[in-house]
Amino acid sequence: MKKPINLLLFLGLMLTLLASCRKERVEKEVERMDEFTTSKKYPFKFTDESLEKWKEQVPEIQKVNIKSTMDGATQPALFYTSKTTGPRPLLVMLHSWSSEYLQVKSIPYALWSKEYDWAFIHPNYRGKFDNPDAMASDLAIQDIVDAVNYAKQHTEIDTNRIYILGSSGGAMTALVAAGRHPEIWAGVVAWVPVFDLVDWYAFSQNYPHRDYNRHVVAACGGEPLPGTPAAEECKRRSPSTYIHQAKDVPIFLAHGTIDVLVPPDHSIRAYNILASPSDTISQQNIDYLLKEQTLPEELAKTTEENKYFGPSDPEVVFVRQSDNVRLVLFVGQHDMAYNPGLLWLNEQRKKTAIPTPEPVAGH
Repeated sequence: MKKPINLLLFLGLMLTLLASCRKERVEKEVERMDEFTTSKKYPFKFTDESLEKWKEQVPEIQKVNIKSTMDGATQPALFYTSKTTGPRPLLVMLHSWSSEYLQVKSIPYALWSKEYDWAFIHPNYRGKFDNPDAMASDLAIQDIVDAVNYAKQHTEIDTNRIYILGSSGGAMTALVAAGRHPEIWAGVVAWVPVFDLVDWYAFSQNYPHRDYNRHVVAACGGEPLPGTPAAEECKRRSPSTYIHQAKDVPIFLAHGTIDVLVPPDHSIRAYNILASPSDTISQQNIDYLLKEQTLPEELAKTTEENKYFGPSDPEVVFVRQSDNVRLVLFVGQHDMAYNPGLLWLNEQRKKTAIPTPEPVAGH
């Protein structure tokens, strides 16, 4: 009997030794990552995907598989956490419309997570938006929730610091996730989001060479013309249907004034729903901005302090904070700046418990 007892003692000592080697997580003061500016200046295309590039930059990144709690399908994701002990923030980064979870342009967010000992997850949420199961579907939103729960199961997460960030289609999905599950998020960053798929489909008819409308038709079951089932399905996938349920969630909206892919009124309309009535932006000023691609004089006089953006970031021309929402308009096209969103998220904490909202009527 001595040998099994001695072996158990030995294994116990080894486990104790391994545990003692783990360091406690230490909160570091964050600084700008000066080597990164905007996604357009990052030296890869939006469609570039490469696990090899991820491994080069973040060797500790893991490719993991997460089983959907909705349909049982297995979805891939990239996941990072350190071996330190103690709860840490979680950054959920969403790929954009035409890419999947290996999108290389997201690497700087994983590097930030490594530097400041955040957990990081980059879910596939059904892949490119040419797949009808993607594009902010019920399955895609549940995949994001499942990714959060996967992170909680595999590392210590500070549930008061769970953040989500995306641009373009990823920003659209982040806003839908915020509205459908406001109880999860301590902060949401949406760069150049699509706010309403029906309206964006109509706008994109002016650009028939683009593939986006074909994707919308495939996802929604037809052209989303007013009064059609396809329009109803597109509404079911749009932030415009759910954003009012996210009023208690800190949300950062940023849009370029000369964006001809997704016009800046998409962010402004989201802001207007979340802001106090006295802080909203009039339709007259929105129309002026869309026509002239510059601020009307009335807005130019009311801009607030420009925080978070540095000299290498796009020029900010308008900032307004109202309740829990922050709107930033910058001189630029369909783009995303890495540092401002991260610096803002670092300051956000969940203030109160937010209940899961009831399903939106008809959805």
